[in-house]
Amino acid sequence: MVAPLIQAPAYAIVDATLVTLAPLWQRRTNLARVTEEDLGIVRGGCVVAENGKIVAAGGRAECAAQLRTVRERARERFEEIDVAGALVLPGFVDAHTHALFAGERIADFESIAAGETPTQGIRYTVEQTRECDESTLVRIGERHLRVLLAHGTTTAEIKSGYALNADGEARMLRAMRRLDERNDLPHVVATFCGAHALPPEFDDYDAFVDELIERILPAVRELDIARFADAFCELDYFTPAQCRRFLLACERAGMGLRLHAEELSASGGIALAAELRCASADHLNFAGEDGARRLAAAGCVAVLCPSTAEYLDLERWAPARAFLEHGVPVALATDFNPGTGPCCSLQTVAHLARRRLGMTAPEAIAGVTVQAARSLRLERTTGALVPGLRADLAVLGLSDYRAFGYYYGTNLIQAVALGV
Repeated sequence: MVAPLIQAPAYAIVDATLVTLAPLWQRRTNLARVTEEDLGIVRGGCVVAENGKIVAAGGRAECAAQLRTVRERARERFEEIDVAGALVLPGFVDAHTHALFAGERIADFESIAAGETPTQGIRYTVEQTRECDESTLVRIGERHLRVLLAHGTTTAEIKSGYALNADGEARMLRAMRRLDERNDLPHVVATFCGAHALPPEFDDYDAFVDELIERILPAVRELDIARFADAFCELDYFTPAQCRRFLLACERAGMGLRLHAEELSASGGIALAAELRCASADHLNFAGEDGARRLAAAGCVAVLCPSTAEYLDLERWAPARAFLEHGVPVALATDFNPGTGPCCSLQTVAHLARRRLGMTAPEAIAGVTVQAARSLRLERTTGALVPGLRADLAVLGLSDYRAFGYYYGTNLIQAVALGV
């Protein structure tokens, strides 16, 4: 079932159990601590939105003046939506996806399910994605983003990295820009993930990093679409030295930095993310206490992807409690991709975070809203129900916030709204 999209230019959601996240959003220190008090819960609450922005959020009486003003200004274009006590959260922010790709790796899934070694690998997806023109990529991206939206995601970071040549990476980024221009799809944050894998025409990682910096990065920089750059720092992939060289070149080109780190092994990625003060370090299954301290000191957000650990049946999962106890804000993401994480639902991710990572309901809610927004440096745009922020909303068929992550294998979204 596809949840309805609230599209009125001015509206009020009333009789809602609001989870505003305002106390956590307003905090400027101790950002990792999240308790029930930080959720800003308002029962019998109201959200007033106009022209894609939140005008008021709080109790009905508190919002009465703004509601009346907006109603009078909008007249017949105004809509009042009574949600009968349902939970209303900020729209979910998925801070790590690879949602633009051709070449689903179903054969690899069957191999994994049979306990065999997959044979298609990322090169199959690269081959298929390279064959797509820009319009085809847009159609594929639209299909994927609609599924994300149906599950409550209103902002999605999308990484390139399935073309791995100048023309193809530029084509992927142009498709992301076209998708972001749509008002019926999640907002897109584009990331240039050039150091994702070794393309078939190369057999040496250092030589490919040269290619990335000398030929591919100039084409990406000219487009001015990618807000971030990312690299896959992992044994048998890109070394910390190779990632450093690539990311520093991207930083000089004006991009923020993110890093796949310690997903499959202790690769040295955390130390590099801390050294470069990346906006996020992602996955982190092999992190330890020292890594948590490093990320805290660097002001880095940990973006955890438990659905990938589940899909791959990994023996180690990210130590979420260690990050939180050392003061590292924790965001949650799907890592939606064709090979290691074909999951589109942050509700499923929240369930895994609570069951396998030991996170509480307030921590999981923050992880898919304000903390994820912080990892993308969007906290002044989205991630909380605060006047002036984008009216990105998710209405869930729940009345108790503690049930977030309790249900799994279902979609509890009743409606979503996309702001501007």
